[in-house]
Amino acid sequence: MADQQMMKPEDRDAVLAAVVAKEPDAFIAAIGPNGLFVPMPPEVAALGLRPIDGASSMLGLAVTEDHRLIIDTWIKVVAEGAAGCPVHLTAAPDRPARINFVDATHRFGVYLGIVSGSGLSAELALDPELVRPRMVTMVKNPTSVVTDVGPEIDPLLGWSPAQLIGQRTLELVHPDDQERAITSWLDMIGTPSGSARRVRLRHLHRNGHTVWFEVTNHNYLADPENPRVVAEMLDISDEMAAQEAVRAAEQLMRRLTETIPLAILQAGHDGGITFLNEQAARHLRAQIGDALAETVLDLVEPADRAVVAGALAGVLTGQDTDLEYGRREPGAGTRRIRANLRALTDDSGAVTGAIACLADVTEEALLRERLWRQATFDALTGCHNRAATMAALDEALGAADRHAGTAVIFLDLNSFKPINDRYGHAAGDLLLSQVSVSLRGAVPPGAIVGRIGGDEFVAVCRDVAGPEHADRIGADLLAALSAARVRVAGDTLVPQASLGVAWSAYGENDPEELMARADAAMYAVKRTRGGRQSTIDSLLLT
Repeated sequence: MADQQMMKPEDRDAVLAAVVAKEPDAFIAAIGPNGLFVPMPPEVAALGLRPIDGASSMLGLAVTEDHRLIIDTWIKVVAEGAAGCPVHLTAAPDRPARINFVDATHRFGVYLGIVSGSGLSAELALDPELVRPRMVTMVKNPTSVVTDVGPEIDPLLGWSPAQLIGQRTLELVHPDDQERAITSWLDMIGTPSGSARRVRLRHLHRNGHTVWFEVTNHNYLADPENPRVVAEMLDISDEMAAQEAVRAAEQLMRRLTETIPLAILQAGHDGGITFLNEQAARHLRAQIGDALAETVLDLVEPADRAVVAGALAGVLTGQDTDLEYGRREPGAGTRRIRANLRALTDDSGAVTGAIACLADVTEEALLRERLWRQATFDALTGCHNRAATMAALDEALGAADRHAGTAVIFLDLNSFKPINDRYGHAAGDLLLSQVSVSLRGAVPPGAIVGRIGGDEFVAVCRDVAGPEHADRIGADLLAALSAARVRVAGDTLVPQASLGVAWSAYGENDPEELMARADAAMYAVKRTRGGRQSTIDSLLLT
């Protein structure tokens, strides 16, 4: 299953169109993600197929022996997008039929189940019978031979009373239930006269399908004039089908949870684990009855414990939560876990428990971190890149928490090109790296340093009281550069820069304008250097 790929939407549409075109008399039902029928969207009804009424799922249309095959096919369609299987319908068990499932959630918001087959006539209906008796009384002699039976036996089992009189009732019982029938009969005949024993047995309809009865045998064998057993047979097929549907749905859920690489746990209203799949049992070392909160919190990183504990407590009061946290994995270091917590409620809205779905997203988190760093920082210097610098400036100017103001300090290195020409680009890269280290160490807390060009750096500082404060920060940055030393080819270089400062009060200016002001101030400083071109000798420490 893990190797299968979900079909593309257009391929699923093609499968649906082919089935509809080939089987215009087919039956159709809309199906929810849990496998149960849901109201049919108008667009599905417009396909022209006959709607299925009176059933809750495809399991309700097929004989019991086909339920496992239908479940396996449903699991396949959820994973792949389309699947089908042959079935025997309870309405026509001797006619060839097929169920085709198609994932049409991309188009109609539902899955589709289409029942078709060359043996299904246009007149065939899958609707349930409107009037059907549920009980029949049968009289048996001491050897369990039928001596009398009510007329309700015909619609219930397909036999007329005359056809059953003189027959042993054991012949009507499903072979798998005959041993239980014999045991119940022997238990009943050993009871005092007038006593009764009840047993649930499957009986065979004349056409071969199975009917469940709850049989209550009343012992009147001690009656000297008419020794007999009077059996009240109540049709409980609907109840047993409902139980089977629940069992099948539970099996479907369990099998689905084992096909996905997630740890899934269900807890009751008291927080105790009532279900967990193999992934959860293996990775969390948990079992039924353990406390969900203690199980999940066992290896959570201390910094995340309070948040995770709050989310686990909140989901049991109805608060759905999605979060990530760190978990210590013995022998594997710290892993990142994504938790999706969902409350379970009853029809009145009261919380009855919770579902926790845990996924190891360590590789995803590392990839996110790597992509974020690539999108945020300059690879050579470790400073913010131009886009990230402008984003930080925009955030500082529009911060929700009011502060004194924002300063932009623009630095352009002097005589950088001659360094590349004389010592090579490796030396230039070394100088740029040293400049970035010096600047980042000199800016105030909360400030960022960005490299926005080859030898151009910008410091963005928030909560700066005014222009004088901004000028002092600029002076600190120049002092930090003058204290830096780079040893290259036997020479010691001291980085120098022209610097421009611009300041904006909180709520004033936009990022581009403030940056332009700092840039203009920097070029004004360059022009005051006498118009002469600085030479590399001015950078050498003598």
